[in-house]
Amino acid sequence: MKTGSGEKEDVTVTLLANPSHLECINPVVMGRARAEQHFLGGSDAERRKVVPIIVHGDAAIAGQGLVYEVIQMSKLNGYSTGGTIHVVVNNQIGFTTNYLDARSSTYCTDVAKVTLSPVLHVNADDVEAVVHAIEMALDFRMKFKRDIFIDLLGYRKYGHNEGDEPRFTQPKLYKAIAKHDNPRDIYAKKLIEEGSIDITYLNKTIDDFKNLLEEEYLKSKETETSKVREFMEDAWEGYTRRDLKDMLVSEDTSFPKTKLESIAKTVSTVPNGVKFLRKAERILLDRNKMVFETDAIDWGMGETLAYGTLLQEGFDVRISGQDVERGTFSHRHAIMRDEISEERINLLNTIDGNQGKMTIYNSLLSEYGVLGFDYGY
Repeated sequence: MKTGSGEKEDVTVTLLANPSHLECINPVVMGRARAEQHFLGGSDAERRKVVPIIVHGDAAIAGQGLVYEVIQMSKLNGYSTGGTIHVVVNNQIGFTTNYLDARSSTYCTDVAKVTLSPVLHVNADDVEAVVHAIEMALDFRMKFKRDIFIDLLGYRKYGHNEGDEPRFTQPKLYKAIAKHDNPRDIYAKKLIEEGSIDITYLNKTIDDFKNLLEEEYLKSKETETSKVREFMEDAWEGYTRRDLKDMLVSEDTSFPKTKLESIAKTVSTVPNGVKFLRKAERILLDRNKMVFETDAIDWGMGETLAYGTLLQEGFDVRISGQDVERGTFSHRHAIMRDEISEERINLLNTIDGNQGKMTIYNSLLSEYGVLGFDYGY
């Protein structure tokens, strides 16, 4: 692609596999984008190098609750990707359902109102208007780091699948569609009328493209077996796969006792100049007692020490999901708050010689761990 300066730059496009049309890919896209932004480190502090783009259907974006959940979290500190471009392929129909029977809102994109995101409604037959809308959406996202929606208003030329007959339920609509010129013919007629091209150029362009498709098709038949590329092959470069036998071999996971005691001391001590609630200070005293007196730790303390060892070995740790600061049963207390200033204090990030960083993001929904948000940082 060309930049504003006229110079060409390579752009990597990654297409994620969507198992369904029912929007379940959305948080996977967001999580993947967030992860790549994280691993780029300071070079993408403004979230400009990785831009998530999600393509929706009009019926799905209006009817699937997952869309609202993702958008509701899109501006939160722990989940933001610096804005997503949402392209809605608006066919004005969901399989057999007219849009008047499919939703209560005026527009299928009215979910964008949740975050006051702009929506560009554009006629899909107007090629130049569509290009302008895409460029405008990208400029907006890069400048304001917010979501933007493109409502690409078109139609479905044929049925839902090869065996479908849409005239069963929309006879008048599909009589009109059958008589309607496709976008290529509409644009070609416009260019010919204004003198930009002639019929000879048009026919040659169409023939060249058809020939290209035919040539590539014939090439594809020369390949007897398909090769499945590794998912995220570049990201996992150097990663060695292990079979079951190798995976069952015991690894030495021991950790020096002195370092473990140092971690325990850190997570059971109130830092200087900080005032915790009395109950919180009692929790720290109990942690100290478990390690240095009774030599019997509970689940929460065991988990805390495990995180501490990872951090001290230089690994980053992220926890995100429902009520993860304290833990669903208040067993974790990974984030403590100053009683006066309400400053969030993570004692694990104050371990002496700590190389890794621990980030913790509370949220109202924990399902994202399954769908992809916890995949990233």
